[in-house]
Amino acid sequence: MAVELYDDHEQSERVKKWIKEYGFSIVLGLVLAFGGIFGFRQWQDHQVQQRFLASEYFDVIQRELDAGEIDIAAEQFGNLREAVPRSSYVVLSGILLAGAYVDDGQLEPAARLYREVLDHRGLDSLGPVVTLRLARVLEAQGELDEAMALVSGDAPAGFKSAWAELRGDLLMARGDYEQARLAFQEAIDNISGQGGNRRLLQLKIDATGPGLAENAS
Repeated sequence: MAVELYDDHEQSERVKKWIKEYGFSIVLGLVLAFGGIFGFRQWQDHQVQQRFLASEYFDVIQRELDAGEIDIAAEQFGNLREAVPRSSYVVLSGILLAGAYVDDGQLEPAARLYREVLDHRGLDSLGPVVTLRLARVLEAQGELDEAMALVSGDAPAGFKSAWAELRGDLLMARGDYEQARLAFQEAIDNISGQGGNRRLLQLKIDATGPGLAENAS
């Protein structure tokens, strides 16, 4: 094997030539690499700051609602939504505020807020709960068709009983007692465990009057 030997001058010239050809690319690569690291750290810091800010707003909204200051809580919720619109705290705060509106008898802003929370989809796991709450508000407003549309079709896992019970309540409000009875029975068939809910559903079934079989006889 031939081995090339270079004196100091030749080695120096070769290094200069190599740097001239490739040095800029190396320097640019280093700049981009360190710039990327710095940018990523900035992004991480920004995310942490955003989460902290959203958490602070959420705490303030909770305190104001606990104190019965719904208007102030609503103002802070608006600030939260403007400052950190994609945060899951927007969803959580919206649910709290909507619940406070319901307790205060303000059904229209409650329904509007529940709709906004469903559109946000920042916390999909709470979607079925918010859907049920919105449907209950619509039921109280007499918007039976819109409420029924929310709980028609297949129920999410773990919500079959609640979905069917709400359908039964809506059917009762429409005066469709036979279909309501079937819905309440479906709710009982899908309920987990024993207790007050089962007894309440049985009372609702009894309130629908005689069943189909008894009418047929």
